[in-house]
Amino acid sequence: MRLFYAVNFEEEIRDRLCGVIRGLRPCCEGGRFTRPENLHLTLVFLGECPPGRLAAAKEALAAVDAGPFVLRIGGMGCFRRQGGDLYWAGVERTPALLQVYRQLCAALRGRGFRLEARAYRPHLTLVRQAVLKEGCDRGAFTVPAMKM
Repeated sequence: MRLFYAVNFEEEIRDRLCGVIRGLRPCCEGGRFTRPENLHLTLVFLGECPPGRLAAAKEALAAVDAGPFVLRIGGMGCFRRQGGDLYWAGVERTPALLQVYRQLCAALRGRGFRLEARAYRPHLTLVRQAVLKEGCDRGAFTVPAMKM
C-alpha cells in the first residue's frame, strides 16, 4: 500500500488553484493535470509499505503535537524532468509548517520508517509531464498569494 501524509485544502483554495491550472492548459503540450480532488500538500512520502506498517504510521501522526497553523501559497516553479516538467505552486516554509514536518519525520524514524534523504520543498503539484508550447513564457504564469 502506498502511504504519504498530506494537508488537504478547502474547496475555495482548490477552486483558486484550479483557475491557475485552467490558465496553464492552453500553453502545455501533453501533461497530466492534477484533478481538483487530488490537490494537496505532501508532508512526508513513505511510498510502498506493507499493510502491517499502517498502525505504526498512524501512531506517528498521533505523536505530532501541533495546533492549527497558517499556510501561505504563492508563486510558481518547475522541476525539470526528462519526458516533461512538473509545474507547481509554492508553499512558504513557515516555522509552523516546518515544525509539523520535523515532528512527523522524527516520529516516523522512531518507528523504523526510512524517509527520503532530499530536502523538504513544500509545493502543490499542478501538472506533471508538461512541455510548454513554443511562445509560452513560463514566467508569465503566477499563482496569486493565498492564505489558509
